[in-house]
Amino acid sequence: MPGALTFLKKLGQVLVNVAGIAVGIGPIITPFLGSGKVSGEIKTGINDFTAIGQAVAQIETAFAALPAGTTGPQKASALLPLVANIVKTSELVSGKKIQNEPLFIQACQEVGQGMVDLLNSIHPDEVKTS
Repeated sequence: MPGALTFLKKLGQVLVNVAGIAVGIGPIITPFLGSGKVSGEIKTGINDFTAIGQAVAQIETAFAALPAGTTGPQKASALLPLVANIVKTSELVSGKKIQNEPLFIQACQEVGQGMVDLLNSIHPDEVKTS
């Protein structure tokens, strides 16, 4: 489906046109990624989940501002360190020693790609411009 308008592509275009590449895009995409109004550990998990979704949106926004021709692998490479940092600071992993770094990196790539796939499964009409 190369070139097709996806939720993420439309969201990136809207964010780069409306908000520019700015910090604080969380409030713009929060309605698409969950409310985070749950308590306790579930709230922490949702916040981490939302943070990964926000990182995906930040990468999409940054690449939307660049000339055409960027690829999925380039975006994935840019996303990986953001996802890895979120995972490392998550309640699940924080304070624990990573024994197998290649496996950790692979898992973070899969988490990032999973979030990309999840967001791209949403209909592009769900991106609100106002």
